[in-house]
Amino acid sequence: MAAAALTSGGGGDERAAVATPAPEPAAARDGKTVWVANGCGSCHAFAPASATGQFGPNLSATLNGMPASYIRESIVTPSKVAAAGYSTGMMPEDYGARIPPAELEALVEFIRSGVGG
Repeated sequence: MAAAALTSGGGGDERAAVATPAPEPAAARDGKTVWVANGCGSCHAFAPASATGQFGPNLSATLNGMPASYIRESIVTPSKVAAAGYSTGMMPEDYGARIPPAELEALVEFIRSGVGG
């Protein structure tokens, strides 16, 4: 739904209604949008997102064939298990609180489908 503003000033200064798009509902955001909004590509390489981050593991390799439950857990509790060659404690622990559930599921599905899960 769009909001419209109509202003009319004195002296003939009239402006037409200007439609302002309503914010996109969180549940409507797709996984790639959630990926970008949370800066995942600044640390992780992931071909489906055209991301080339070098700080964290390359998700195309480390999550290949992993189920959605493992990917979700890796986002929500990243210190539980680290990918080979990486230590725990590098990824923020608060994504479970920061990312609304519907967006988290969209992100998990985006990653899972991108790694052949």
